[in-house]
Amino acid sequence: MNAALKLCALVALLSQLLALPALAQDRRVALVIGNSAYKNAPALPNTSNDARDTAEALRKVGFEVVDGVDLDKRGMDTALSRFARLAQDADAVMFYYAGHGFQFNGENFLVPVEAKIDDEVSVQYETLKLSEVITALGFAKGVKIMVLDACRNNPFVAQLSKKQVTRSFSVGTGLAPIARAQGMVTAYATQANDVAADGSGRNSPFTAALIQEMKQPGLEIATMFRRVQKVVYDATGGKQTPELSLSLLGDFYLNREETDADIWKRLRSSDNAAEIKAFIQRFPGSFFAVDAKTRLDLLERRNFSSSEREKLESEFAAREKALLERVQEVEKSRQQAATDLAGRDAGKTDAERSVPRPADAPALAPAAIAPAVKPSDASERDRLAKKLAEREQELAALEAEKAKLSQERQEREKAVAARISSGAAVKELPVPEKPLLPSARPPRQEARPVQPQERMVLDRRSTDVLLGGVEAPAPAPARGNKNRRPSGPRDCTDALMRAQLGDGGGGASLQGCR
Repeated sequence: MNAALKLCALVALLSQLLALPALAQDRRVALVIGNSAYKNAPALPNTSNDARDTAEALRKVGFEVVDGVDLDKRGMDTALSRFARLAQDADAVMFYYAGHGFQFNGENFLVPVEAKIDDEVSVQYETLKLSEVITALGFAKGVKIMVLDACRNNPFVAQLSKKQVTRSFSVGTGLAPIARAQGMVTAYATQANDVAADGSGRNSPFTAALIQEMKQPGLEIATMFRRVQKVVYDATGGKQTPELSLSLLGDFYLNREETDADIWKRLRSSDNAAEIKAFIQRFPGSFFAVDAKTRLDLLERRNFSSSEREKLESEFAAREKALLERVQEVEKSRQQAATDLAGRDAGKTDAERSVPRPADAPALAPAAIAPAVKPSDASERDRLAKKLAEREQELAALEAEKAKLSQERQEREKAVAARISSGAAVKELPVPEKPLLPSARPPRQEARPVQPQERMVLDRRSTDVLLGGVEAPAPAPARGNKNRRPSGPRDCTDALMRAQLGDGGGGASLQGCR
């Protein structure tokens, strides 16, 4: 008992230890702010969209997001303080800002929507210093990322120039460079001391490129921002070039999802066509897209082959079942007719034996010696014999139909197999909506003539019943013919396929096919 308890405890401990890596996930926190509806400065039409779309993209890659749109000074301070608390000991933190921002005396400031910048004093107390954001990022133990899409024209240059207070007054264009810090990544929408475009679409050129690249899994952050630079440069005709300041000791990935190579490594042996289609749709330009399309084509051919054979099997199973039921019904009727005729013949024999012969009864008059079998009995016997012959002929016709059905099935199976293996596109192969009828050009068969009184037996024991008192004649031997076909069947898959597709050749080309 004690040994069993120890074993259970050991298993529980091992399961907990194995579960620890799955539970130990990186903590990622982001602060996203987008200010658009300014009261004392020109409104920015797309910054709110930039913030919302960026927040959504960050949540998809595993960030806990504190976000706000059109925040005043109090709102920005509140969001920053909440973010700073969440950032403590986080493995990765990110700050994104879209809105008005400017540099003053070499320091960068972010502008709330209600800020009224009249002089140097209002700059200090009406705005949010970017240095405060850097301080909040410093609470994290891991990677720190700051993305600034705020390098627009400074709308307060005129007011500040009129009300200069100190000799060190300086208003620059765009944002000032930020000192590089260890473990810090800083991305600007454009180069330092330059102006970025707002964009005419839903998002600015920089944010649109950033969101798009964040969707790509397996991109190291430096590679990701270099791709953003290229996209923005091309989109603006070289007028805007984002700038990146990076100081990391290792690699960092915003999107940790599987790459196309990782996914294809798992799917390359899969038989799930839906998953492979999803891979092609998700990574249309992937190096592995060609392999995926080849695999998908193989699966579709295999599924098509299975589906066609299942349809063929189902169709002919139904037709064979119906034929068998007809055979059983006719056989039952034939047996009944044979029994009735045999009984009639037996009764006639007994009646003939019961009639006294003239030698045994000389005293009887000739009129007393009447035939025991009446004319009506003879006509009844003829009717029964005729009925039996009809059943025999019907069974012979069913036997011929059975052979024809078997041959048609073999030809259809060969045609489907040849068509699949020929390399034709799966989508071009017809899929009938209802059971296929026999081919318009069925292979010509030399059916053996059925004699009216010839006995044909279908899956039953031979019987000794006589037709009209005469044994059924044996079929005449075939006449010799120097052009007679060889006794063994020949393999003619191509001819069968062409006949099935109606490409010519007719039934003559199929004679002797197996």
